[in-house]
Amino acid sequence: MANKTWQFDDFQIGYRFSPSRYSIGADDSDAFLRTFALGPIRTEPAAAAPAVEENRPVRPVHPTLVASFQPQHAAFAWPTGVLHAREKVRLSAPVYPGEALEACVGIKNKYEKNDRKFVVLEIVVRKLENGTDALTVERTLVWPQ
Repeated sequence: MANKTWQFDDFQIGYRFSPSRYSIGADDSDAFLRTFALGPIRTEPAAAAPAVEENRPVRPVHPTLVASFQPQHAAFAWPTGVLHAREKVRLSAPVYPGEALEACVGIKNKYEKNDRKFVVLEIVVRKLENGTDALTVERTLVWPQ
């Protein structure tokens, strides 16, 4: 986690933090998927199960896990009381377990409304192997008074 705790007045629109690199392993991806209640796919007629385990494709990492707070924690620390207000995620390419990723956190906007302070981050996650943007997150946070 970054050392400096950022206050609302520290943020400047357009500022970009140094990129951070990370990857998500298969075990972490599987553990994340186990937090959801998954049921069988229902089709008409009933679908046959795969005959051989080796024929199963590698599953991509869930976009929610790729867009986790990990890159944000690497960029800066924040004070107690920051609330996660809203998030938009745009998926451009799947991320597979073990892929090297680079995330760049930028300040898209900051404003005050109804006596509350808002910071809007834009986080772009790029696949290092081919330079493809995997996803973009627009995360709105409410800063404490």
